[in-house]
Amino acid sequence: MTSKRVLYYGAGGGSASALFSRLALVSGCRVRRDRGGPVVTRQGYSFAFTLRRDIPSMLGALHRDFFNLVLLDLRDDGRPGRSSRRPDAFSRGLQLLERMDQELDIERRYGFHRIIVLVSDSDAGDTDCRLASLGLHGVGCVLRETTGRRAARGGARSDAFACRLMDEIVRLVVHRRPGKTALCAAGGGITGLHFELGTIKCLEDCCTPGALNRLPLYFGISAGGVAVGMLANGYAISEFMASIAGVEGGRLPRVDLNLFDVAHLDFRGLAMPLRQVAVLAGRAASQLARGRLPFSLGSLVFDYGDLVHAPFHTGGFEAMLADSFSRPGCSNDFRALGHRLFIGATDQDRKVHVLFGDPPHDEVPVSRAIQASMSINPVFAPTMVGGRYYEDGAVTRTSNFTEAIARGADLIFTIDPFVPYVSKEPGSARTRGVFYNADQDLRTVSYTRYETARNFAIRRHPEVSLYTLLPTNNLRRLLSVNPMDHRPYLEIWKGAYLGTLRRLHTLEYRIRGDLAAHGVGFDTARADAIAERLSASESVTYDDFFVDGRVELPVPA
Repeated sequence: MTSKRVLYYGAGGGSASALFSRLALVSGCRVRRDRGGPVVTRQGYSFAFTLRRDIPSMLGALHRDFFNLVLLDLRDDGRPGRSSRRPDAFSRGLQLLERMDQELDIERRYGFHRIIVLVSDSDAGDTDCRLASLGLHGVGCVLRETTGRRAARGGARSDAFACRLMDEIVRLVVHRRPGKTALCAAGGGITGLHFELGTIKCLEDCCTPGALNRLPLYFGISAGGVAVGMLANGYAISEFMASIAGVEGGRLPRVDLNLFDVAHLDFRGLAMPLRQVAVLAGRAASQLARGRLPFSLGSLVFDYGDLVHAPFHTGGFEAMLADSFSRPGCSNDFRALGHRLFIGATDQDRKVHVLFGDPPHDEVPVSRAIQASMSINPVFAPTMVGGRYYEDGAVTRTSNFTEAIARGADLIFTIDPFVPYVSKEPGSARTRGVFYNADQDLRTVSYTRYETARNFAIRRHPEVSLYTLLPTNNLRRLLSVNPMDHRPYLEIWKGAYLGTLRRLHTLEYRIRGDLAAHGVGFDTARADAIAERLSASESVTYDDFFVDGRVELPVPA
């Protein structure tokens, strides 16, 4: 028998014992008392109720355990002129809803679509106002019980209301089909990619083995495209980490993420200004002949800025990805993958976001799409695809979780390494150079854009569980030194793993229930053991990311 959990709140005239006595009268229902509270069975399902009578204990329960449904019993007599100074049941219920709605960590906010509210259809005449106030809060269902003289005139049966309640519980809990699961990884340069690898490794260790390679939807932007491209092609993230760390025995060859290599220089782009240089040189010679200075600070800034082009290209990274995606069991074709993969990029001239993998942009090789997505100015030259030039997808979008929702995802994990470092010391940013502050400003614009869109989406789509995994503030300091620095990967992996695990522990009660609805198990025991090893190691090695230091990689076919 499938078991579901219901959190019940009742502090007014609607007695819990009376309600469950009435539920026992419903056809096909059976009510029994368990140590944790009443248990109602119907249609092969068991509904275990946890009872709470005050707001603090109610909020505490919501922060500790996963509940498939919240039932608020706000019924009372509703008569005006009550002598008690204590607010009536309905007023206290509204206070509870407001406290739930004001959750500081919005990703811990309970989905109001899974709330049933019971109200009394009293003779006081304010029922419509009460229903309107509940509607403003966006609760999933409101059931009105006819009481007093109205019930007598209408001849309402004593078990009719209980029958309606059970029908709604079954509808909201049992008949609600889970949507799809999606992983959305944002950009952040090479250090951002390292953060995403450590984060995914932790998530991978907590979930059912292989679960992250079987997700229905993957979305990646820039560095995130590299990570999800590997997952969608069936590679465990530990394999990619092994190739970066130079560990032999995996299915991937060694990967060198060192940007400062002559092979990455964009000679074509660097040669583009030569004609313009010749024109400017002739103009300068003419001005010198007239006794005028050909250059000024203003001319250097405004007239000759087009002479400076991005020094590198991403062709070397594309070749590495193409090789990885062309191996047995993989595909470099969006249409041939067993899972939907989308890579976000920006049309450089139109300044619009484009999703490669979505028709008509699904004929592009996956590796080429990722190359386009990670071509960020002023470091990398744009990538030409189909006669148009594309640059980093982060220019127009931080994350593609809205596209995931539009494609039916109701459980989304987003990874965003491109966030600013927050200092408590006034003037700390002022002492740094222009490149550091430009980087921090871009990170701030990117994350505030994401945060605004995320908060709006959670409230507009309460049926969607969206979990964001970010670097801790201490780790952000390291990520901000130089986003293209490939060297501190072990330190970043460690910080990402430990920080992600702390966040997963905070949300564990919700994530476990959400993943279970999608057929995925969640257990932090393995990750806890690895975290203990990482914390105890002063000089981290790749082996430390495995239990007891025993590296486990898939054997090449």
